[in-house]
Amino acid sequence: MTLRFKNKVGLITGSSRGIGKATAIELCAQGATIILNGRTASHLQKTRDDLIALGFNVIAIKADITKIEDCNFMIEQAILKFGKLDFIINNGSLTMNDSFDKTESHIFENVFVSNALGAVFPTMAALPYIKAQKGSVLFISSLAGLHGMPSASAYSAGKMALTALWQSLTIELSHTGVHFGICYLGFTENDVEKRMLTADGSLVPVPKRPAILIITQKQVAKQIARTLHYRKARHVISTLGKITAIVFRIAPKIALFIMVRAQKKK
Repeated sequence: MTLRFKNKVGLITGSSRGIGKATAIELCAQGATIILNGRTASHLQKTRDDLIALGFNVIAIKADITKIEDCNFMIEQAILKFGKLDFIINNGSLTMNDSFDKTESHIFENVFVSNALGAVFPTMAALPYIKAQKGSVLFISSLAGLHGMPSASAYSAGKMALTALWQSLTIELSHTGVHFGICYLGFTENDVEKRMLTADGSLVPVPKRPAILIITQKQVAKQIARTLHYRKARHVISTLGKITAIVFRIAPKIALFIMVRAQKKK
């Protein structure tokens, strides 16, 4: 494998499981040194051990990305260890699966904040070091960042906020040489143990989707790595995602009609 990220140091939030872990493995395989992040120490430690066993250079830092003090600490520890930071991938977030009119206010807030400020605060903390390297800031969004999805109002609002943030930073900091990118993910395979929040904060399994619509975490990780390497600004991942994004853009009434019908059947 080509070592496209040799001598590069990067942080991936929410990388103790799922897409974040898969991306860490992909980038390490391409030569990167990775700082893993998560909120659950046991999951984070296991992922760290798994990657070290593969011969990869990683450290793990437990931090809540919705707290600026945790993000500052995380970046400080990364710089103390490696002396620089070439990129940050804002991946960590909470998901939900319930209707807006049933959702308790604090649950909506938690999901929205995790998706919006959970990308803002790590970026704020990391930006001075990313600037020094003329590196990359990558936001991991989803199709919910292009069009609001039913039973996911807080999640959709948070992902749409990432689009605005990416656009603003791309313009505002164009003179710095920093690459700002955003990836819109479609339906991706989930870890068996992954859970989503309901209206009252209960945790439920992620609904199963037709296998033909799903792409693997490894496929997503490879596309994220390509976005980073080629410094792409905007990348809709998967064929289904690209088709969906086009329909959202050129035929929004049709897209809305289809989603309303699907919601009624549900």
